[in-house]
Amino acid sequence: LEHEDAKVRKNTALILGALQAEEAADALYEAYQRETQRFVKSDYLIALSNLNYEKFVPELEQRLKDLEAYQPAENEEKHVREEMTALRKMVSAQKPHKHHVFRGYQESYEVILTTGRMYQEVTERQIKKGETLRLKSGVRVKTKEIRELLAIPTYREQLFLLNVRTLSPQPEQAAQELADSNLTELLKKAHGTEGTWYFRLGIHGRMALDKRSEFAKKLVFSLEKKTEYQLENSTSDYELEIRLMEKSDGTFLPLVKLYTLPDKRFDYRKNTIAASIRPEQAAVVAALARTYLREQAQILDPFCGVGTMLLERNRVCPARVMYGIDIFGKAINGARENTKLAGQNAYYINRDFFAFTHEYLFDEIITNMPDRGKKSREEQDIFYKRFFEKTAEVLRENGRIIMYSNEKNFVKKQLRVRKDFVLLQEYSMDEKEIYNLFIIEKRG
Repeated sequence: LEHEDAKVRKNTALILGALQAEEAADALYEAYQRETQRFVKSDYLIALSNLNYEKFVPELEQRLKDLEAYQPAENEEKHVREEMTALRKMVSAQKPHKHHVFRGYQESYEVILTTGRMYQEVTERQIKKGETLRLKSGVRVKTKEIRELLAIPTYREQLFLLNVRTLSPQPEQAAQELADSNLTELLKKAHGTEGTWYFRLGIHGRMALDKRSEFAKKLVFSLEKKTEYQLENSTSDYELEIRLMEKSDGTFLPLVKLYTLPDKRFDYRKNTIAASIRPEQAAVVAALARTYLREQAQILDPFCGVGTMLLERNRVCPARVMYGIDIFGKAINGARENTKLAGQNAYYINRDFFAFTHEYLFDEIITNMPDRGKKSREEQDIFYKRFFEKTAEVLRENGRIIMYSNEKNFVKKQLRVRKDFVLLQEYSMDEKEIYNLFIIEKRG
């Protein structure tokens, strides 16, 4: 640690940390204090973070305050930034952040409810209060009834708009524009208090990964200083995300996601599997199919997964009885727990649909059809043929199929060759027409 070569000192520190050499803690901290090469200092901290450094915390806090007040030259900014990041992690680990609580339910906000590029009107028509405008990626809402939005299941995220709609592609300038915006006022209004706000930065766009990383580091460092550390970056223990959406001209639209705002729409969904449909997409399916659903129907999901399709369907149109079948036992166990958490009732059976029998016929089948996976086209063709054959056995006359599928051609083929099923409605669920919603009725 006293070697004349700074790289040797750096590597020695990192090795001691990796070895968790507790007896080296004092020597590492002393070396950190006397180190004159800025590019090495953060490595001492990384090493110390693997050891018991509790007794150094007061001095580390003071060092962090000193650096926050320091204006580094351009050629040392990167290393100062790295040292501050390491210091923050260490101090935060010993003194966890005090999180804010969202309290501003009576305040006025302008938000975007993201829905993708299809069926924004499904979400818009559920908004009873406030001004709305459909966008390519969702619905913009001006409202004083934020609670109403929290009950709508068909959007992905709720993102708050600021009074600045365009940020410079230069990180320092973008930081200044954010600092001059109503960002901190929004946070105070939403939480009814002041303090330090811990945030992460997300950048969505075409920017190359290496450029994005450097841009983000510079913007974060500058924003912290320009807000006098009312905003502090934290990659794990954050309360909000500042999301920058890159525009075609290289500028950014800034949006804010508040993790302090409780989103309980899908709290029931404790369990998922890889094949699970997103809950908001299942809610869109149920909303689009609403006029074809019958109240107090007997319903079956033959590939139920963790039960999401059944639960979201039941939310918009109460069923008399619901059955879910899946060949995957873990999914069935998850579905049972999810359904209990949702306060609903359903019967779940761990079985292959094609071996399923029941004493009475069902009024409706609603399902997210399994992806092809490793099956060939021929195998998938046979699978859809078997599905319609089995469905004809378990579905009563004039019963309906609500089917979410990415195999449009196989569905259409079965509708051509079978005369006992009629297509009532079809919706393309994405711009590329990969997924479709089919509403089909069984006829005699």
